[in-house]
Amino acid sequence: MQIWNSTRRTQRQPPGSSTPPQQHNPSQQPPLPQRAPILQRAPLQPPTSGLSNTSRSSLASAPSSTSAPPEKETQVPSKQSETRVDPLATLGNILDSDSSYIKARGPEPKSPSGNSTANQDQPDISILIGKIDSDLLSKQLESQDIFLFNDKSDAQLHKNEFGEDDQVKKDIAAEYEQQIERFKDLHVSIQKCDSVLASVEDYLSLFEKDLGMLSSEIETLQNRSIFLNRRLENRKEVEARLAALIDDIFIPPMIIRKIIYGEINSQWISLIQILSTRLKRMELFKAEAKKISQSIALIDEISPILFKLAEKAVERIRDFFAAKIKNLRAVNTNAQIIQYSVCLKFRQLYAFLAYVNRQLAEEISYGYINTMKWYYANNFSRYVKALEKLKIRSIDRSSLIGAESVSKLLPSARPQYTSSHRDPLTLGRRVNVIFSTDSSVMMENSAEQSSDVLWMETGFRSFNLALMDNVCAEYLFIVDFFTFKSSEQQAQLFHEIFKPTFQLGEEYVRRLLDISHMDAFGILLCIRIIQLLEFELQRRKVPVMEGYCHNLNMILWPRFQHIMNAHSDNLRKLSGKSPTESGSSALGRSATSAFSGLSSMLSSSHVSSVLPHPVTQKFATFLSGILELCPEDMESEPVTVSVVRLRTEFEAFLTKFSSKITSSTSTGNMHADAQKNARLREQFLYNNYVVVYTVISDSEGVLAEQEKKHFKNLTEAYGSAAQ
Repeated sequence: MQIWNSTRRTQRQPPGSSTPPQQHNPSQQPPLPQRAPILQRAPLQPPTSGLSNTSRSSLASAPSSTSAPPEKETQVPSKQSETRVDPLATLGNILDSDSSYIKARGPEPKSPSGNSTANQDQPDISILIGKIDSDLLSKQLESQDIFLFNDKSDAQLHKNEFGEDDQVKKDIAAEYEQQIERFKDLHVSIQKCDSVLASVEDYLSLFEKDLGMLSSEIETLQNRSIFLNRRLENRKEVEARLAALIDDIFIPPMIIRKIIYGEINSQWISLIQILSTRLKRMELFKAEAKKISQSIALIDEISPILFKLAEKAVERIRDFFAAKIKNLRAVNTNAQIIQYSVCLKFRQLYAFLAYVNRQLAEEISYGYINTMKWYYANNFSRYVKALEKLKIRSIDRSSLIGAESVSKLLPSARPQYTSSHRDPLTLGRRVNVIFSTDSSVMMENSAEQSSDVLWMETGFRSFNLALMDNVCAEYLFIVDFFTFKSSEQQAQLFHEIFKPTFQLGEEYVRRLLDISHMDAFGILLCIRIIQLLEFELQRRKVPVMEGYCHNLNMILWPRFQHIMNAHSDNLRKLSGKSPTESGSSALGRSATSAFSGLSSMLSSSHVSSVLPHPVTQKFATFLSGILELCPEDMESEPVTVSVVRLRTEFEAFLTKFSSKITSSTSTGNMHADAQKNARLREQFLYNNYVVVYTVISDSEGVLAEQEKKHFKNLTEAYGSAAQ
C-alpha cells in the first residue's frame, strides 16, 4: 500500500516541476516509468495519530508528490529481486488496526442531546467496506499482478528502443487490449477502495477531534475535581467551626413534635428546658454578630423557627396555669396542695414563659393575685365569724385595783367567778398561752360548737397562728414560683394578696378589745404573742408580716397604757378617801378570810390594825403577773413607765392610809403615844411591803429585779424601824 501511494503521488506530479533525480537503491523497488494517471483523487493523508509506527516510517520514506519522475535506467532489474506488495493485505492491516483501536476505545461518547459526537451523516466503516465487491477485487488482483505487467511492458519498450522487432509491440498492445476490461474493473474497485479510505480518513480526523475534546474534558474534569476538593476542605473546616453552633441551636424533630402535641408532665419540662437553652444561645450568638456588625445566615434562618416553637410552647403553658388558677376558686379547695404539688412542680414552665413573653407572665401573675386575694379573704372571714362565736370573758372598770369586781359574759351573762384562776387581776395559767409548745389552732367547727368561757388571747392566738402559717406558705411559694421578680416586687405581690386579710385581723383585734377593754393581762399576752410571731417569722425568713405586727402593736400598746393608767388613777382616788371608806370598800372586795376581821376596826375614824391592806394583796398579785410577762429587758417598752407609776401611786396610798393608824390605848403621855403610833405605822408599811416583796420574789427579768430591789429596800428600812 505504501508503494501504491508512492506511485500515485508520482503520477500526480505536475509537469514542469524539477526535482533532482534520486539515487538508485538496489534494495528498494526500482522506480517505474511515468504513465498516464488512472486515479484522479488527491493523495490520502491519514492522520499520523491513528497509524502504527511502521506506517509512519513508510510514509516518511515515500517520495514526495512534487518530486520529478526518475530517469530511465539502462538496466532492468530482475524479477527475482522485486519486492511484491499485496495491496489487499495492506488495506486489511490498516482496517484491522483501526477496528482493534475502535474496540479498545469503546463506544463513542454521546452528546448531551443523546447523539454521537461524530457526524451523524458519516457512514460506518464496516458498511462502506461491505459495499466493495471484495470477491471481484480479490480475483482481479490474484489473476494479474499489476506491477509485474507494468514491468513487463517497460521491458518491452526498453527493448524496442534498442532496435527490437515491432512484433513485440503488437503483442504487447494485443495483450493490453485483451486485459483492458480487467483493468477497468480494477480501476473501479480501486476507486471504491479509495472512497473507503477517504471515509477512513474522515473518521480518523473526527476521531482525532474527539480525542482532543476528550482530552479537554478530562482536563476540565481534573480542574473541577481540584475545585471540588478545595470546596470539600473548606466545608469541613467551616463544619468544624460551626459544629458547636449547630449543636447549640439545633432541635430534633421528635422534640418539636412532643413540645407541640405532647402531654405536659415532667418529661415535657425537660423539653422546655432544652428549648430555653437554645433560645438563650441564639440570643448570645445574635449579640456577638451584632458586635461585629455581620449577619450569620444560619442564625437568621433558624431564629424565626425557634421563636415560633417558643410561642407555641408559651400558649400551652398559659392555658395550663390558667386552668390551675381557676381550680383555686373551687369550694373547699386547699390552695397549698395545688401550689406545692402542681405549680411549684412546673415552676420552670412559668420561668420560661416569663423569659419569652414577660407581659403574658405579668397577666398570669395578676390573675393569681386576684384569685388568692379572694381565697384568703373569704376563708379568714369565715374563720373570724367562727371565732366571734366564742364566749369571751368581759373585763370592765370594775376589775381595777380597789374597785368592786363585776364580771360579764358575752353574748349572754354568766355568774361571777370568785376562784383565783378567774380573777382578772391574777395571771395564773393564762401565761401558758405563750409558753406552750402546741402550735395547733382552734378549728372552725370547734370554735362554733365550743361552750367554754375563754380569755381574749385564746381567739387572738388561734387567728394569728393560722394567719402566720398561711403567710409563710404563700410567701415562700411566691419566692420560689415568681423567680423572675425581684425581692421588692415579690413583697409587693404578697401585700396585694394579704392586704384584705390583714385588715380583717386588725378589725378582729379591735372587737376583742371592745369586749374585754380593761384586761391588762390579755392585752399584754397578745403583745407577747405578736413578739413570738415576729421571732418565728425571722426564723423562717419571712419578712413580709412586719407591717401587720406593727399595726397590732399600735392598737394594743395604747390600750395597755390606758388600763395601767386606770389602775393608777383608781389608787389615787382610794388615797383621797377617808380611812373608813377606803377600808370598808377594800374589805368588801376581799375574797379571802384573812381580812375579814378588819371590818370592825374600819367602823371608827381611826385604824389600829397593822395587818396588810387588802389592796396590797391585789396590787402584789397584779404586779407579779405584769413582771412575769416581762422576762426580758423591756426598758424601751411602755410597761416600765406604767409599772413605776402604779408602784408610786400604791406607795402614796399606803403612806396616806398609814397616817391614820393610831394606838387603841393611850398612856396620857403625848410623846410616848406619838412614838407608839409611829411604830405602828411603820409596822403597817413593813407588813404591806413584805407582802409585795414576797409575792414578786419568784419573778425574773430586769424589770422584776428592779422591783424586787426596790421593795427589799423598803422592807429593810421599815423593818428596822418597826423592831
